[in-house]
Amino acid sequence: MGIFDFFKKNRHKECRNNQHTTEVMAEEEEEADLWAQACMAKPHCYTKEGKKPILSFVVTEGINTILPMFPNELYRKGKNGFADIRLIFVSTSRKGDPVDLPFFHCVPALSNYALDIREPNVLIRGLNALEMGEIISGVRHTLACCPEREKV
Repeated sequence: MGIFDFFKKNRHKECRNNQHTTEVMAEEEEEADLWAQACMAKPHCYTKEGKKPILSFVVTEGINTILPMFPNELYRKGKNGFADIRLIFVSTSRKGDPVDLPFFHCVPALSNYALDIREPNVLIRGLNALEMGEIISGVRHTLACCPEREKV
């Protein structure tokens, strides 16, 4: 009877190992699926005569978004780069205009919603209206307290 217990124990251990491997593979597939289904934020470049260009990205409510971690390096235009890099928040459930904020001031708040990082990009979970509003009000509050930070 003891030898059967040994084989039974080994079989359970093998099953657990296979189950763990299957779970890890399922997580990797789910993660890959999230990246495949996410919307890659496309850069929009705006230029005024005699001024440096401005680069912007859009984050839409409820949509997983892939944002660049270093947009100034990835999308550099010439030697001078960009005068400013902006992040535009668009709500689909609340009426109102899109909100335009400095990209790098939004990054700390958005890091709380990062699902995964694959340099040079980060996958941001789709934000609901409340979360988007919290980020917007937090960044606006920071900029209102320290207006000089807008120029950084």
